[in-house]
Amino acid sequence: MRKQSEIKKLMKRYIIIISLLVGSYSSVAQEFLNPVQNQYIADNPYLISSAYAGIGDCWQIRGVGFEQWVNIEDSPGTQSLSIDGRISDRSGVGAILYNDENGFTSQKGFQLSFAHHLTLDEWSNQYLSFGISYKFTQFGIDAQSFNDGNPDNPINPGLSNVSVNNSNFDIGFLYRLGRFFISANAINLLKKQLDDFNPTEPNVIQNYYVYTGYTFYHRFSDMEIEPSILYQNFAGDGRSTTDMNLKVRKLLKRGDYIWGGVSMRSIVDQDFKPLSVSPMIGIKKENFYVAYGYQVNVNEVFQPTTAAGSHMITLGFDFACRQSKCGCTY
Repeated sequence: MRKQSEIKKLMKRYIIIISLLVGSYSSVAQEFLNPVQNQYIADNPYLISSAYAGIGDCWQIRGVGFEQWVNIEDSPGTQSLSIDGRISDRSGVGAILYNDENGFTSQKGFQLSFAHHLTLDEWSNQYLSFGISYKFTQFGIDAQSFNDGNPDNPINPGLSNVSVNNSNFDIGFLYRLGRFFISANAINLLKKQLDDFNPTEPNVIQNYYVYTGYTFYHRFSDMEIEPSILYQNFAGDGRSTTDMNLKVRKLLKRGDYIWGGVSMRSIVDQDFKPLSVSPMIGIKKENFYVAYGYQVNVNEVFQPTTAAGSHMITLGFDFACRQSKCGCTY
């Protein structure tokens, strides 16, 4: 028992050190966003692009929980609750609440979105959508907890708690041609105002996402295959990542389906070095939706040797279903 207690204490100290590193990094380049893991693959692309708000016959509610390194105390975790739907044949709205915690650093916020959808060519199913979001985020560091409950041996004495707020805007564009889609998104359009917490930090916090894919389907088959790619670029420090996704969906009766897939995230600025691999499964039955994903870190720099993988669960409910008169929101 004593040995297990010592191990837990060491692991907690490990997380505190990681939190210090992450916190100091975040204080230099606060990103103010809902972190994109692979939640969007679970039939919720609105999480990465406001242009998707209102596409589909139903209003959709999706709750997502993503927990990393589940056997380590104070490990990183992200939770979000989103809703989006149509308010007219060509327009939609959406909202997101999110909370992200990494040791003793945290981000909490909400997002409100509006999207409008246009038909470029009805015969070829060619559509263009654009969206805009207002976002409020609170970034915080719980510096008082760094002492690990031991005031006689503080890790970093003299630190005080930090709380920084930011209001910003995102825009997104979505082009669809048949079963092909591509969206381009700019996150955090406004520069961050410098504050007394760290006046030397950069004020550029823009991020850019490009999400594209194609759904292969044969009318005599009940299977769909959808490869897709998500590219993320962080303008503040030049980092970039790429998600390579493959999703297979089996169509059932009355719009129900089951699906399975895999996502691999790579670091672009390190010659596409793999960072994580995530197998996922999901099912939609009537108005209910559930999906599960398991993420394995393959980059040793970010993976504690004693940590388990990361888990993602998505729960959803569709309601107020009504087909639009415009194919641009099918």
